[in-house]
Amino acid sequence: MNQLHIGLYLSNSCDKYQIIDEVFENKSFAHIIDLSKISGLLFSTRTIEKLIDDEFRHDRVFVNTENNDSLSTMSSGQQKRALLTYLIAQKPDYLVLDDVYSNIDKATQEYILQALTILSKTTLIIQLFFRKSDLLPFIQKVITIDKNNTIVNVQSNQDYKQQIGKNEEKVHRFILPNLYESNLATSNTNHPLIELHSVSVSYSERNILHNINWIIRKGEFWQLEGPNGSGKSTLVGMICGDNPKAYNQDIVLFGIKKGSGETIWDIKRQIGYFTPNMMLRFTRNETVENMIISGLNDSVGLYTEPTDLQKDIARNWVEMLGTSFRNKLFQQLSIGQQRMVMVARAMVKHPPLLILDEPTIELDDENSTLFIEMVQAIAAENQVAIIYISHRDEENLRPSKIFELVKTDNGYTGVVK
Repeated sequence: MNQLHIGLYLSNSCDKYQIIDEVFENKSFAHIIDLSKISGLLFSTRTIEKLIDDEFRHDRVFVNTENNDSLSTMSSGQQKRALLTYLIAQKPDYLVLDDVYSNIDKATQEYILQALTILSKTTLIIQLFFRKSDLLPFIQKVITIDKNNTIVNVQSNQDYKQQIGKNEEKVHRFILPNLYESNLATSNTNHPLIELHSVSVSYSERNILHNINWIIRKGEFWQLEGPNGSGKSTLVGMICGDNPKAYNQDIVLFGIKKGSGETIWDIKRQIGYFTPNMMLRFTRNETVENMIISGLNDSVGLYTEPTDLQKDIARNWVEMLGTSFRNKLFQQLSIGQQRMVMVARAMVKHPPLLILDEPTIELDDENSTLFIEMVQAIAAENQVAIIYISHRDEENLRPSKIFELVKTDNGYTGVVK
């Protein structure tokens, strides 16, 4: 069956979910592809969230897996594999793909690509994507949509690929504020910030991490790699003090032996942490400056009058971010700009360690380029250690070291690359 497979290239200024609704309502794109007499399904984290909610409300598993596991107990990659199998089994006339490669490991990406390539021979595919490199090879026509959800260009796959890399805007060059005048700046570079010795973790007799040995020192830029379900979140949780599995382990955090009387706040004030899920907590209409100041107290919002010093520090970071951030409300910014503010917020307290967990999920090409450049500028200062976690290979990201979680018979162990 011949199908006209469509790609919808979005920026972070688009209203993605409005576009998805318009596809299923056969609006906006009907002159390109008429869906009025056929039915479709949505492959999206939104669908996964609804199915998980249905599982809890009805106390039954709707998406059958080999072990009849609940979606809520699966890793992101396992969820997407299970969802795709579930949707294909329903034999839809068309399938809408929402940022299909987001937050899944390379093996799962390859599995999904193969499954969709086979499906494309019988089923219409409509792909929404933010990154040009994510365009599926069998897509025949690409529609570019602007910030007003208006179609601005329609191209064949071949013409679209020829345009990739051309007329790219020159990115902003970040000059960080000189905020490292604390004792951190003169501390011994070779003194470890984080030490994990022979750390092993299991859940319900299932081995997750096995014999992890990892030393992180000041100024080192690490990328933490590993497939979905390999224990990356468990490992980060122990470093942040959030995971009780860290107790009775040989772990030293910022010179303090784990379990020797430290509080979780002793640990957290030395860590800047960002993951996109954090942004769900920040719904107040704060200014960018106040958002950054709130990072000094690790508060969600600003509830006390900031000092003049705090205001000066925040203004320095706003200047670093650029003129488009001045006198703006956080909620007025694009998704990519909001994430850059959140990293500035994480950095404002001069943490010796910055953890960035899948920070470029759903960022478009322009915003991801800016975000990665900001991370590289922080790394170039050699004053803060960075742990960067992502399944995506970013072209301009240059970590100095990689800690990869590799599967063994006893769980995942760590290998330095």
